[in-house]
Order: sequence, then C-alpha cells, then structure tokens
Amino acid sequence: MGLVSELQRRSVFRVAIAYVIIAWLILQVGDTLAPALYLAEWVNTVLAFFLILGFPLAVFLAWAYELTPEGIKAEKRVDRATSETHITGRKLDFLIIAALSLALVYFAFDKFMLDPARDAKVTSSTVAGLAEVRELVGDGRYAEAFARARELESSITDDALGEELWNAVSVAMNLISDPPGADVWVRPYNSAAADWQHLGKTPVTSARMPLGTSRIRMELDGYRPVYAARGHHGRNKMFKLDLANELPEGMIRVPGADFDILIPGLQHLSIELPDFLIDEFEITNNQYKKFVDAGGYTRPEFWDHPFARDNEQLSFDEAMELFRDKTGRPGPSTWELGRFLDGMENHPVAGVSWFEAAAYAKFVNKQLPTVYHWYRAASPGFSHVMLALSNFDGKDTVPVGTRDAISSCGALDMAGNVREWIWNQSENSRLLLGGGWSDPEYMFTDANAQSPFDRSNINGIRLMISPDDSNLQQAQESVETPRRDYWAEQPVSDEIFDIYERSYAYDSMPMNAEIVAREDVGKWTREKIEIDAAYGNERLTLYLFLPQNAKAPYRPIVYFPGAGAIFRSKFASADEFEFSFLIRSGYAVLFPVYKGTFERRSKFSIQNESNSYREHVIQWSKDLGRSLDYLETRADVVMAELGYFSLSWGSAMAPIMIAMEPRIRAGVLISGGLYLQPTQPEVDPFHFLPRVSIPTLMVNIPNDFFFPLETSQKPFYQLLGSEAKEHVLIDGGHIPPMNPVARQTLDWYERNLGTSP
Repeated sequence: MGLVSELQRRSVFRVAIAYVIIAWLILQVGDTLAPALYLAEWVNTVLAFFLILGFPLAVFLAWAYELTPEGIKAEKRVDRATSETHITGRKLDFLIIAALSLALVYFAFDKFMLDPARDAKVTSSTVAGLAEVRELVGDGRYAEAFARARELESSITDDALGEELWNAVSVAMNLISDPPGADVWVRPYNSAAADWQHLGKTPVTSARMPLGTSRIRMELDGYRPVYAARGHHGRNKMFKLDLANELPEGMIRVPGADFDILIPGLQHLSIELPDFLIDEFEITNNQYKKFVDAGGYTRPEFWDHPFARDNEQLSFDEAMELFRDKTGRPGPSTWELGRFLDGMENHPVAGVSWFEAAAYAKFVNKQLPTVYHWYRAASPGFSHVMLALSNFDGKDTVPVGTRDAISSCGALDMAGNVREWIWNQSENSRLLLGGGWSDPEYMFTDANAQSPFDRSNINGIRLMISPDDSNLQQAQESVETPRRDYWAEQPVSDEIFDIYERSYAYDSMPMNAEIVAREDVGKWTREKIEIDAAYGNERLTLYLFLPQNAKAPYRPIVYFPGAGAIFRSKFASADEFEFSFLIRSGYAVLFPVYKGTFERRSKFSIQNESNSYREHVIQWSKDLGRSLDYLETRADVVMAELGYFSLSWGSAMAPIMIAMEPRIRAGVLISGGLYLQPTQPEVDPFHFLPRVSIPTLMVNIPNDFFFPLETSQKPFYQLLGSEAKEHVLIDGGHIPPMNPVARQTLDWYERNLGTSP
C-alpha cells in the first residue's frame, strides 16, 4: 500500500493515463493522414513502436521528478504546495481533461466529417487494394476482382467503404427457391471448384453476386440439387426445386419465359414458353445402342416422317439403306459392325441424320427440342465464358459432361462436342445448332440448317419433354433462316446511291432550343436540351455531358447507343452511362434520344424489310444531323474535332450515320457488324460502308454471339471505305471490358482528332 500511495503522490498514474490518451491521438491522426499523404504503412508501425518505448520512460520521469541534487532520497517527503520540481495534481488533472477533450473532438470529427475514403480505419494498403479491384473490374476480370474484394473485406471496418468495395465487384440479388430452405453457394463462373461461397438458406436477400457470370448451387434434403449459371442482371432469381425422383433420369428443369431469340439470322423469332425438361447431357453411344439393339432400324412405328429427298419420296426400306455404319450395318455413320468403337460408350452418339434422331426420340418417349427450347436452355449470351470450356478442339468428341461449360439451366456440352438436331424445318432443311468438335467456335451462336439426311460425324442428339404442350405446335412451326453472303454481294453504284442519299436530306429550320435541366453529377455536368426534330411536329431530346476536369472549348463526341435503348422506357441517369470514361477524359459527349428509344419509344424491330423500319432509319440519321446542328451553336465545343462513338446496334448503324454526316471526323465502333437479315436497300448499311471515308476503329470480340466474326465482322471491315481503319479483337462478352475499350478509343481519338483535351 505504501508503494501505491507513493505512486499516487508522485502523479505516476495521472502521467500514465495522459500519455496513453495522447499516444492514441497521435496514432489515430497518423493513420488518417497516411493514405492522403501516400505514406507507407510501416511509418505508422514505427511510430507506434517508439510510442510504446516511450511509455516506461514517461512513467520513470513521473517518479523521478522529485529527485534532489543530493540524489534519490525515497524517504524525503516534499510538500506539494512548496515543491518547485513537482507537477501539481491540478496541472496533471488539467492535462488529462485536455487530452480527453481532444480525443472526443477527434472521435466526433472522424465519425461525422471525414470522407469515408480517408477514414482512420483505411490503411494505404487498403487504398491500393481498392484501386486494384477497380482495375480488375475494368478489365473484365470479375472473378479475380471478387476474390480480391473478399481478401480486403476483413481489413475494412467502415460500413460506407465496405459498401463501396462490394458495389464495385458485385450486385445485390435475392435468391429464392420453391420450396424455401435450400442451402445456396455461389462462385464466379471461371473460378476453381474450391471457391464456392456459402450464402445461407433461401430466401437469401441482397446476396452479393459477382459481376459477370456466376455459378449457383442449391441443395435441399429430399430434392434434386440445382446447378446453374446466372448473369448479374436482374434483382430476383427464382429456382424451382424438384423432388429427387420426380424428374426422368438425366433431365433437368428449364424455367419458361417470354423471350426473343438473338442468334444471328433468327432475331425475328420470339415466343412465350412454359417450363420444360431437357437432357442434362447429349445422348451417348450407350443410350443409342439400346435403340439399335431393340431393332429400331427395322420398326417403322418409330419413323413418323416422310423421307422426301430431291423431290423424290423414299420408301422405308430405301431410307434404311442410307442409315448404315462404316461396315454396312444399321447404325450411325461413325460406328462399325453395328456398335460404337471401344472406349466410346460415354461419348455422344455422332453421325446420325435428323430422321434417326427423331426415331430415337420416339423410342424413348421424348421430343427433339425446338429452336426456342434449345435457345432457352443453351444460353448463347454466355458464350464468352462457355466457349473456353467447350469442346471445339478439332480432334474428336469427349465423354459427355467432362467439360464444365454449364448453361443457365445446368445443361452441359450445349456448345461444341456434337451439333444437336432441332425439330424445326427451314425450307428443305432442319436446324442443327450448337456447333461440333470440328466446327469454328462461332457456330455455337450461329444459325445452321442441313439436309435431314445429313450424317456428318459431328451430328448428335439432345432431347426434351414439354409437360405443358399448350404452344408446342407453334414452337414446332417452320422458321425462316435469312442468310446473307456478304462476300458475294456488291454495293450499289454511285448513281443509285445518290438516289438513296436524297431520302436523308432535311430542310433547315429553327431549332427552338431550350435547356430544360442542368445538373452537376459526379465529375461532369449534364444538360437536358430539347429542340425541334427534322420531321413532323416532334421534339428531340438531347443530353450533353460536359467534363468538370477540363476547360472549354471541349472536343465533342456524339454517341449512338446499343439496342438496350430500344427496350428501356426511360433515359438512364448519368452515373449509369456505361462509357463515362470519355467524359472523365475531358471530352464533351452528346447523347441524342433517337426516335424509338427511351421516352420516344415506338414499335419497330431490328433490321427488316418493312416500311416502318426504313422510316425509322432515316429518322435516326435526321436526329443525328439535327443534334449536330444544335452543337454548332455552342461556343464551348470544337466542331472541327467531332468524333462518333457507338455501341452494338449503334455500331451496326454507323455506316449510314457517318456516311450521311460529313461533320464527323473520326469514328469508334464497339461490338458492331452486319446484320444477316435483309432490308430495303436504301437503309442497308452494306451499301453505305464503301462511302465511309473517315478514320474508323472497330473493336469486337472474336466469339460475338450477335455479330459473328467470319460472316458479319470481317465483311463489315473489308467493305469499310476508310483508308485509316483498324479492327481490334478483345476477349469478352458481346460487349468487351471497359478498360481495353477505353485505351483503344482514347488512343484512336488522340491520333485522329489531335492531342488529348
């Protein structure tokens, strides 16, 4: 007790408390300023080390402060009121109160005033990690970005910063199952099997799904597990769980939907489908052998369809003579002696005609899928992640299910391995979709039809069952597959083109321009402008984005969007503008609301031969021209350095828009190409391509499911009349990742419009 009293008398406790508070304040301030001053993380570590070493020194000094010149005299008692070397209790109390007050002020400032990005809990390594995550997202490396975010999560305790991190790499989604209570796992599509992350039991609300494509797994006792691929679009995902023995073996449920087919050449097709079942795998040699062994090639009851070939009707026996293996026995063309080769039992059956596929389907009481059912199950929109895992190796088939390219419903091998016969007829042919092991990869997303007698060694079978056949007959109807061989066509002559060109002219008239709204959003200012359109009594809405990090006059870029603008009823807010890198790089971007888009929606579809479509194309060109007429009235832009930037649909329309607008100096076309549908010649981009003379950059992906490389992109590029032109291929989905697009775009504009703003 004497020692404690002496420590208290000498104010050691007060000094220790004051030291701890002040040291804590120093560390907090240092941790806050380090990221802003770009200090290394070790600086704070060293500071903390010396503060810890200083603590015993401060305590010692507090004890030794009463030392006299004669040396240590522990027994000497000094009167506090008269000692000149003693820190009085009042002074120390004041010091403690002041330190506590500073700590309280700092806490309040930290809690309510500091920007989350400079929060005291943010270290320099965390700031660097966030920058790394954003870079990965910009490069389209979503799986890596998601994994890196999970590593950073434990080091971020600030809620606002944590939300910023997860918003950069994921979207919040509600995962629901019927019945509920299923365990849910998720992982990025191209990640390792060990990366499954458990999200909880359904219903799971606001689950963080990685950007891009993900795999989802659901399991519930007594029910068949669900494996599926899902994109990050939408906010609710509903899964129907089936009892373990409820579905036929080897089949999976596909949710019905009302949808349009986006396969080139088939974009005009749409339907509403109920739920249906489809084979998880392609039919194997083992499965098909049961049909052969049951005498399938000798039993007419399985062969319902007339054998019509070259205007000749074949009898059953005549047709069966065509369906023999290499040794003349009944069976697929790849078999020998009436059986498959050794070791091929789990490979897909290959070398069958459409008639054989249909007969086998009847043998097992199933159906050949229609083009609608196949498209719904195959998920061609996921081609950018599926193709890398699919069998297009050019060697031979592989056992079913050994490749991991899962579709949105959980089916495997729908891309590659063997092509799959489809029910629908197209003229005298039958559709054959998905591509096979010796096909180019783009055949997964391209329409293909062959003679129903074709027995190529890459032709195979996948079957379906439609429990609700209310619209099955509609789905089975014949379809047209418009195909254009652009290599064989010739653009029209200059004389004829002059006639087409007159359709796009419009009279000069007052614009009656009005800036109806002006808003500062992030790093730019957005103006909403209305002017008189060049046709009818309509008003044309323009959105002009002006950068805040550059000075006027700005170089302007006019934007033509993708087809999403056709289906959306309202213009997106500024922070949803997908290619804002142009504005952040100092360009002014003009975004016209073209006829038929956003608030100006009207009924029309992608390229076709109707008069309505022709009128829309001409109106789009006039909308672009009137928008540039307005831009010329602005003193804050340099019209002599005007660029055109477009995405998908806008890139497909670019030959017309650019050829009809001489004020545009350079163009960048992202994810464009030639449509395979015919249209009226005066609005056919094919005839306008040779008339494009400005420097033009095309940026595409090689496996685009909408504009195939060989039949769409390459003819577009070859016909392009520009002397300065480039075609850059980048891996990705239909839309390439933003970072490489930004690099290519900015480099192109700097080379062809001058130095950066």
